[in-house]
Amino acid sequence: MKYALALGGGGTRGAFEVGVWQALGELGIEIEAITGTSIGAVNGAVFASGLDAQELWQNIKATDIADIKDDNLFSPASLLSFIKNANDGGIDASAFGELLKKHINEDAVRKSGIDYGLCTYRTDTKKSEELFLDHIPPGELIDYILASACFPMFKPVTINGVLYTDGAIRNNLPVNMLIERGYDTIISVSVKGVGMIKSIDHCGVNIINVDCRTPEVGIMEFDSEAISKSIKSGYFECMRVFGRYAGDRFSICRDSYYDALFLYGKDIIGGIEAAALMCGIDPYRVYTFPELCDEVLKSYKSCRKLRFLVYAMRRDYRGRGVLDSLGRYFSAANAIIYLSDRRI
Repeated sequence: MKYALALGGGGTRGAFEVGVWQALGELGIEIEAITGTSIGAVNGAVFASGLDAQELWQNIKATDIADIKDDNLFSPASLLSFIKNANDGGIDASAFGELLKKHINEDAVRKSGIDYGLCTYRTDTKKSEELFLDHIPPGELIDYILASACFPMFKPVTINGVLYTDGAIRNNLPVNMLIERGYDTIISVSVKGVGMIKSIDHCGVNIINVDCRTPEVGIMEFDSEAISKSIKSGYFECMRVFGRYAGDRFSICRDSYYDALFLYGKDIIGGIEAAALMCGIDPYRVYTFPELCDEVLKSYKSCRKLRFLVYAMRRDYRGRGVLDSLGRYFSAANAIIYLSDRRI
């Protein structure tokens, strides 16, 4: 079975999509079409060209994107640069264009066999422009990708006398392009970017959502450690969506998960996962359920709220109706109490 892939925009949160792509490769999922908006258009072209997306993302700096003085977008020097460039129509995006030329090979994209498309925004008509490769003249692909990813603080990109800017203004997740093209099994990847999501008629279409539920990095944050975490987050989220691992926020071996489901039910498993998040346990590795429980039981006392709640619940079970209003804290503490005296 072949799949189509839609990639959303969201600045540096697009690192999540790199992890998704890595997971799809390991799962042996064949992608026959890719559409993207903004950073999704960039990633989609890098993926289609067969180049190393990890190399791009693990070395990217703010100065590769914008004409600023240093890598801190919010430093006084950078903010002054923004103000200065705003009076000149926006920040010069030529550095970003050079970065795209370095990491995207147009010939490789065209020869890949992947039906690639992107979404940008025409400033004259104030409408989105949705284009596949067969509507993009040879030699202009990089220009259109730059146009799709032209964040509003940049100068609009001029192509054949027409001004274009970020496609997220009208269509930040171009699933519709794939549906209109006739694809009916679509993986949709949202990275919680800023922009409009088009409503779509997906009758008769299977859309598999791989969503960045809790972003590890800001939209314009160039922190290498946070970007690495975002890549890992995309990888593990995709693996869970496609059933390689089970669990909600942690990746649990399938057999171990279903053993735990039989023994304890979803509430206890969910409580342990909630407790693991509160305790700061590493979500970017694979666990058996007993291993995750061991980690929680060893570390929950370091979380002040959990420690207090477990103590309060052990002391007075009659008050549990009130404590239940604490939601995930109650669920986490309840799972700890239930499992702490049992061998798992």
